[in-house]
Amino acid sequence: MPLAPVDLSLIGQVLAADLYTEQGILLLGQNTTITPAHVILLQKQRVREVDIIQSLTEGTGEDVTSQLFQLEADSEIVAAYVQALDKTRLLFDELTVGGAPSLDHFSNIFFDVAEKSTKHLGLFRNLYVLEGADSYTYRHSINVGILCSLIARLMKWDEERVAFMGTAGFLHDIGKMRVPKEILLKPGKLSEEEFAIMKKHTVYGYEMIREMKGGSELLALCALLHHERLDGSGYPEQRKGDNIPIECQVLAVADMFDAICSDRVYKGRTSPFEAAQLLWKEACSGVLNVEIVAQFVRYIALLYVGAKARLSSGEEVEVILIHQDEPMRPLVRRMGEFLDLRHDRKLTIEKMIG
Repeated sequence: MPLAPVDLSLIGQVLAADLYTEQGILLLGQNTTITPAHVILLQKQRVREVDIIQSLTEGTGEDVTSQLFQLEADSEIVAAYVQALDKTRLLFDELTVGGAPSLDHFSNIFFDVAEKSTKHLGLFRNLYVLEGADSYTYRHSINVGILCSLIARLMKWDEERVAFMGTAGFLHDIGKMRVPKEILLKPGKLSEEEFAIMKKHTVYGYEMIREMKGGSELLALCALLHHERLDGSGYPEQRKGDNIPIECQVLAVADMFDAICSDRVYKGRTSPFEAAQLLWKEACSGVLNVEIVAQFVRYIALLYVGAKARLSSGEEVEVILIHQDEPMRPLVRRMGEFLDLRHDRKLTIEKMIG
């Protein structure tokens, strides 16, 4: 397999193997098609050359060909995501009238968009730029499935287990289809009685997956236990530590991250950097699995190198460099000057922008 230098001529070429940092953190997966954002990411990590499979474009740098290639790739990913969202809505709504589709019906919807999301940064980086709380439950299901697959890869699980985690994430909230819409979509804070009803979605999900053709006990447990916490503060069974399957611990991290980052009917979204900071705080408090959170937040931070963001001060910046010691407080560029958020503690990245 040929080695290629990490410069603009790499755009459009395909990685021959997974690529890791010196600390063992997954940067890019095998078969990733290199985009301009990937080149920036690799250069920031001081990767000089990579193994490639083939060249999809000639080495012309950021010329018209490479720009068109990137636009086509992004449009393909967005189209796959929108299509998956529409199909998810129809299939989930079928459950509200007593339908019981097989597991294959759900898997077929999810895996096309999941596969594309692992090969391109475009979709993942833009998930948390999307505005609006419409179709939150359906979007959340797809997003958590993608995140679960990603975390499983970061933990170097085999492909069968990666696929399982994608499915588990996609189906984790399926029980919400049995929660009354006036509670599920309520714009204000739920009363104690309403929250008690909402929490039943975990039990409903367990029952629905158990009844589903092709479902399994572990898949059903992922729906039941994704709100359990290591310190016993979760629900519905207040399990602690190793009594929570590791798959459910992964799901808890993905679920919490997406919920924080997404617009919902009762709150606006938070930036991935602030969400990662909150996850780390929960991990250090013994609520979430530290090993899972550590690998995930470092990857999330690296993913946004080169992206545009808005600070808590309202200023727009570009993420330039991720620090190993504090990945959630990067070096950014503001109006031609560099600003290190490790030293400016009052400033945070409030949201990612297009």
